[in-house]
Amino acid sequence: MSGAFGRFKASAFLVVLAGYLLFNYPFMQLRIPPVGFGLPLGEVVLIVVLLSTDLPRVLLRMNATVILFPFLIWWSWGLGRFVFDVTTQGFWALRDSTQLIESLFLIVGFTLAGQPRTIERLARWLRSIIIISCLYGLLIVFEADIVAMSPILPGASDQAIPIFAAFATTGTMLLWGASYCLIQPQRSRAMQIRYGLAAGFLVAFALVVLQARTTYLQLLALAGLMLLCRPRALSQLAVGMPLLFVLLIVITAFDLRISGRLTSEISLSFFWDHILSSFGIGTGDLAGAAQGVDMRLGWWNHLYDKLTADEVTLITGLGYGIPLTNFSDTLGVTTREPHNSVISVTARLGLIGIFAWIWMQVELFRAGFRAFRDCRRTGRTDAANLILLVLAFAVLLLSSCFGEDTMEKPYYTIPYYAFWGVALRIAYQLRVEAARGYRAYTAPETAWVSRPSTS
Repeated sequence: MSGAFGRFKASAFLVVLAGYLLFNYPFMQLRIPPVGFGLPLGEVVLIVVLLSTDLPRVLLRMNATVILFPFLIWWSWGLGRFVFDVTTQGFWALRDSTQLIESLFLIVGFTLAGQPRTIERLARWLRSIIIISCLYGLLIVFEADIVAMSPILPGASDQAIPIFAAFATTGTMLLWGASYCLIQPQRSRAMQIRYGLAAGFLVAFALVVLQARTTYLQLLALAGLMLLCRPRALSQLAVGMPLLFVLLIVITAFDLRISGRLTSEISLSFFWDHILSSFGIGTGDLAGAAQGVDMRLGWWNHLYDKLTADEVTLITGLGYGIPLTNFSDTLGVTTREPHNSVISVTARLGLIGIFAWIWMQVELFRAGFRAFRDCRRTGRTDAANLILLVLAFAVLLLSSCFGEDTMEKPYYTIPYYAFWGVALRIAYQLRVEAARGYRAYTAPETAWVSRPSTS
């Protein structure tokens, strides 16, 4: 019975990951009960797994791969602050503590990755998820038509949400798709060129059509990761990047209009002006984007003044349940986050929270890089590629944290911490294997990781 229940939890885990990555915001609206303020499916899986898990044993195993101290600070201080704030702020404290709650998916991922063949299944699922999400993302040029034809899902406040207008994660997923193309092993020069062209096309589409400033920072972070872990991938991307320049030449020569997010007049100068708008410099179509920078700087300065009002507030934070900006739209809806996840953590939980959060990320990357190196050293190509894919997803999200409220969105946060949990499980299995000896360690839960890949 326990084996069947374990397989059910693993399957539910994979379905939830697929739902958030493919359908992002609309999938967040699926809840129990299905109307009103129900419990989202992600939280249902989280609660079921945590209640059926031997948490002390799992945490001890996690401690074998990372220093658990910052994680315990993060969870204990954050949950303590949440319990205190929810008594005065009610629902809004729950809403603002999204990253704190979803970070527990680190335990979920670590636990369920120990089920037989779950890691192998996840690798297969991710291939399909990435391909589908990239193909679907290319349809963003028809977003208005898709919204008009899409069935409607009622939100928590009974607002109408189109099911098939899930383009919130398109930019990140396209770049992750490019990463997947660069990470896959290529057995021939022709395959290398094919994957390089595919990666180049996805990057070019993200730059030309989506026109998001975070894309530039994400590309730099991704290039840095590949330089460290897979230098040849950069040469592959160099094969595909000429697609962007050819596309720009064709657009300029024939005066074509591309339906981009900010402008239809694409040129090399546009990209330079777009980068400058990140520093508040912009005119014409980019004037609005440049003005947004000044607005965010105003939010951040306001938070700095509130945090430094006294020593206690600086150390403990402003707490959950209060909006971190004083900006409201025409409908009176207040922007609760300052479009910077690092500042949000600092504002909510003070120096204690941001210290623990940064240390957590350092520990996760340290464990990820070490596991990647060990997999490569022992010939486990499949496991190494999966860990590198997790690292790519992580750098894409963290690099966007400085200009967006990325980690306050469950469709990003849940996969982020769940993938890290899987990576830590692989690292743990490698450590156990090393301790027992390669030939002696044949536990079924580590079969996929323990045997060298034939690819």
